[in-house]
Amino acid sequence: MKRRAWIFVVGGILAALVYAQLAGGGAEAFARNPTGQALMQTFQLIQSQYLSRLESDQLNRVLEGGIRGMLGALDDEFTSYSPPQRANLRHQDIQGEFFGIGATLAPNENGGGARVQGVIRGLPAFNAGVKAGDVIVEVNAEDVTRLDVNEIVAKIRGPQNTRVTIGVRRDGTNAIMRFEMIRQRVQIVSVSTTVLPGNVGYVALETFGNVRVIEQLNAALNQMRQRGVQKLVFDLRDNGGGLLDQGCQVARAFIREGPLVFTRTRTETRLYCEANGQVAWPGPMVVLINGNSASASEIVAGAMQDTGRARVIGETSFGKGVGQNVIDLANGGDLTLVTFEWLTPKRRGINQQGIKPDIEVKDTRFEVPVSFEGTGAKPGENVTITIGGQSFTTRADAQGKYSFSQPRPAITLPAERGQAEVDLTRDAILRRALEELR
Repeated sequence: MKRRAWIFVVGGILAALVYAQLAGGGAEAFARNPTGQALMQTFQLIQSQYLSRLESDQLNRVLEGGIRGMLGALDDEFTSYSPPQRANLRHQDIQGEFFGIGATLAPNENGGGARVQGVIRGLPAFNAGVKAGDVIVEVNAEDVTRLDVNEIVAKIRGPQNTRVTIGVRRDGTNAIMRFEMIRQRVQIVSVSTTVLPGNVGYVALETFGNVRVIEQLNAALNQMRQRGVQKLVFDLRDNGGGLLDQGCQVARAFIREGPLVFTRTRTETRLYCEANGQVAWPGPMVVLINGNSASASEIVAGAMQDTGRARVIGETSFGKGVGQNVIDLANGGDLTLVTFEWLTPKRRGINQQGIKPDIEVKDTRFEVPVSFEGTGAKPGENVTITIGGQSFTTRADAQGKYSFSQPRPAITLPAERGQAEVDLTRDAILRRALEELR
């Protein structure tokens, strides 16, 4: 069983697989366990006696269901199984590049297909005329409205310089618009920058999820120095984490000496990484976090806080203080398995607690979408609810049930990738950060 080189801190055949993948002691323990025997017996009975003979792909789905059930019984939100297709997508993302059309996708809130969140300037989707808000319903003439977003992404990505045609529905029309494109290299840009009033540098890190994060961060910090910036805002809000190694390297970019993170397994607590004396930014700075800052973001924020390197401003972070190993499985899928807890330099465990900022400020950038549901209305009746002086109307169904969910606005990508867009008038955390740096 091959263990991949990255660690996350961020979701008759069966018997043969078990014996092939487990060490001798583990296989024997499985075979001795009555429930383990029952699991193998169940599969054999399905294979040999189920009314309809199952094809190989159906048998694979049965086995994958067994894997998911096994992991689901752990009741651990951070331990998960990824089937081969999804595992391949994640592997591409970790490398920091893939071949596709340059569009970010999300599940369609109204069901069916995937909604385009944004398109990257200069890449095929943008050049073809795909727009934010379009709903992808076809890929290469295949209906994808019943697929999840990862399956749709997998169909859109492919080898470099190959053709892909997507069909979309756009607001205001039921007709399907089709766009043929040539797949091109898409590099994941994880860092965005700008300069704030008072010549204060602003660097936002969106993810730790690929191996090029530290390279992009160092380039951004070098750009700040070349522009004569003396103070820095480092924004980790909405950064859900990623690779532990990248978290360590980002912390090293700012902290000159001392431990940065410890790990605690079943059997031991040890120092995972420490500063190496070579910082990319030695000047004054603050770190921003919110409730969506998780995992590697919390590692960096916790290290900054414990070492006194920078004050942390914003909301208490998410509280993901455990880490996972990603292990390749025999079928091409992978297992993301929680194997350790990480600790701050002062050996604080933050799992389910989060990093409490030095200066607490509510994140005011985005309004909370309105949603409601209920029952008791007459079938087909319009139901209107007024909130804050604004009215929202929906129609009850045949059972008198009704629901409403306010759509989230489409993401507007900046004119240039890596260019941060900020709004000081709406961003209370950022305003407080500037006050602190003064």
